[in-house]
Amino acid sequence: MNILGIDFGERYIGCAISTTKSQTPFALKIIDTKYTNLISDLTKIIDEYSIKKIAIGYPIGLNNNETRMSKLVDLFIEETLIQRLNLEVTKVDERMTSAVVTKSKKERIDDISALEILETYLHNV
Repeated sequence: MNILGIDFGERYIGCAISTTKSQTPFALKIIDTKYTNLISDLTKIIDEYSIKKIAIGYPIGLNNNETRMSKLVDLFIEETLIQRLNLEVTKVDERMTSAVVTKSKKERIDDISALEILETYLHNV
């Protein structure tokens, strides 16, 4: 099954792909929602790679409570991924991936974060 990994942010959306043809998931792109249509970009990716499922990073606070970002991710899942794109979605705890990817102030690495989220999902299924 082809799976899209997503690192959701308020402006930047990191994307990574795992396909049945390739044994190695790969970082795909970063969508800048300020300059592009998110639904259009996601639809192109879903169509081009025949995506059947999405693994999305889910931010959980250190005390295991929802955060402001958790609520935004829930809204994005419901209103965009399920209602508009009609795809199965699995939430992946981001706490384990944040230690692996170091944020750089000079370079966007949201696609690498999406790759870590996807790899975490694949490792746990």
